[in-house]
Amino acid sequence: MDIMERIPTHVEGLDENMQGGIPKGHICIVAGASGAMKSSVTFSMLYNAVLYGETSGIYVTLEQGKDSLRAHMSNMGMNVDDPRVRNRIAIIDLSDLRVQLDEQGMSNRVDWMGQLIKQLTNYRKSIGFELLVFDSLGAFFTLTKMENPRDEIFRLFEAVRRLELTSFFICEMTGENHRQFGEYGVEDYLSDGVIHLVMDRKEDDVQRKLGIIKMRHTRHALGYKPFNWKQEEQRFTVL
Repeated sequence: MDIMERIPTHVEGLDENMQGGIPKGHICIVAGASGAMKSSVTFSMLYNAVLYGETSGIYVTLEQGKDSLRAHMSNMGMNVDDPRVRNRIAIIDLSDLRVQLDEQGMSNRVDWMGQLIKQLTNYRKSIGFELLVFDSLGAFFTLTKMENPRDEIFRLFEAVRRLELTSFFICEMTGENHRQFGEYGVEDYLSDGVIHLVMDRKEDDVQRKLGIIKMRHTRHALGYKPFNWKQEEQRFTVL
């Protein structure tokens, strides 16, 4: 009998094959190439967990502007101004701070890892959120000197664990690192779960697929399955 408390992803066809969802407190990597819908999938997990559950969360973005992200998700039917979720979802845009520090020539002198952990701790105390989406680790790594990536990533993940957050860290997979699920090859090892989104190309046809590579304390289906967005239900479906 599974007695772990879980956070449903509300991806139709996924939770049913993953004992009901993500174990509470897990750190998950959502990895894939550009265009694989990583941001959309993780935002939908956050949005629907808040809409249908008794939780709250934040979406931290470092590249896509807050207004652009809100407009994109609203176009998909996920409106953060909806009264049912308005006070329980916050979008935190760190790109403005990044630009300001770059203009002042200060970005190289900032302990970004320490600042990020401090900010998350402050948000946890002030907002009281339980779910975190961080978009993306790759963008964050461009800000900080990763002299010892394993130690630094462990430092970040351990801080998130101490805050008792269920979190999703988005990782971009490029042509150079397509065989590993993070820029430094240790992100997947240090995390509790890895969700891999791929774009399967056959001649002129492209099909997006989703696979659970790893999920600790969970029996889950293996292999990759096609997925798509159901606009009328505001959720993704694994076919």
